[in-house]
Parts: sequence; structure tokens; C-alpha cells
Amino acid sequence: MLAYLAFAAAAAAADLAGALLVTTAHQKGLAPLRYFVAGGAGFMLAAAFVRMLPESAQVPHAFLFVLIGYFGVHLFEHTVAPHFHFGEEIHPEALLRPSAGYLALLGLGVHTLFDGLHKVPEGFTIASIMLAGGQSRRAAVGAGALLGVLTLTGAAATTFLAAQHVAYALALSAGVTIYVAASDLIPEVNREGGPALGWTVFAGLVLFALADWLVSPLGGH
Repeated sequence: MLAYLAFAAAAAAADLAGALLVTTAHQKGLAPLRYFVAGGAGFMLAAAFVRMLPESAQVPHAFLFVLIGYFGVHLFEHTVAPHFHFGEEIHPEALLRPSAGYLALLGLGVHTLFDGLHKVPEGFTIASIMLAGGQSRRAAVGAGALLGVLTLTGAAATTFLAAQHVAYALALSAGVTIYVAASDLIPEVNREGGPALGWTVFAGLVLFALADWLVSPLGGH
């Protein structure tokens, strides 16, 4: 148990490190936001289809909960979100709706709470989407830090939760994650176009697969 908590603490720190990495790169102008969006799309779709969906499929009606998560977010973005204040948008080059970052945080946050040690890419991904949605550097780093807190919380709490409850939570999370990636991020990639962005989406998938492979011997799934 102590070893597991130590891994969780290291993973939480890596979440924050990933967020700091992407915000620093953006601040120094090392990469346009559209590449962060493209990489985040590939990573989030990989996380949903490789981890969240398979691990939620064990319970009855799991995919109904996936659809509830997906269409629940769809309704939110078209009814509540346009009237909701998400904080000051300080980036005039914002590419996404402000709600996209917070919805991505919801989807990845539930995944982080219940499953996996894929922390550096998740911190990198959430910070990228927050910045692309017009949020400040502080908000982007804060989102990465929150994923770290959820990592530690999940490490302590999952042993007390029924596997069935975890599976349903992951199903809802998968629906949210797929919506944000497919309806917010991928359309922006398609709008910008170009082979470089296409390869960056693929690189996000590879990043997830690499992280998944590296942490699997540690029980990261």
C-alpha cells in the first residue's frame, strides 16, 4: 500500500510538471496553440477508447452511461455554457470555447480519480486545452495541480469503492472525454488543416500508448 501511495504521489507531481511544461512552452512562444489542441485530441481519444471504455464495459448498460455523458455535455454546451461565466479570457488567440477546458478537466479528472498513472501526458493535455480555451496560465497550471490532487485522492479512496461504481463513473467520463475531443478539438484541427497537425494528433495517441506501456508494470491500470 505504501508503495502504491508513493507511485501516486510521483504521478501527482508529474501531472503538475506536465502542466508547467506546456504553459512555459506557450509563454515562450515555442509552439502554437493549435498543436497543443491536436496533441490533446489524440491523447484524449486514446484514453477514452483504450482505458475508459474497456474498463467500464464490465457492468450492465455501461455504454448507455457513455451516451449519457456524451449527450449531457452536448446539452450543457448548447444551453447552460453560453450563459456561464468561466473567468476572464486573456488570450486573444483562443481557439476553443471556454467551456472546453473545464469539460476536459471533468472527463480526465474522473479518469485520474479512478484509474491509471498516465500523469505527465494528462497534465500536458489539460493545460493545453485550458490555454486554447482562452484561460490564463494560472488556470492551466491549476488544472494540472487539481489532477494531481485527484490522483492522491483516488489512491486513497478507490480501495473503499465498489468496482461497479467505478465502472459507471468511467463510462460517464468516457462520454465526456469523447465529446470534448471529437466535438471541440478535432473540428479545430480539421479547420486549421495541414499534415503537421494530422501527425500531431497521431503523436498524442502515441504519447498515451507510450505512457500506458511504461506504467503498466507498476499497476497503472
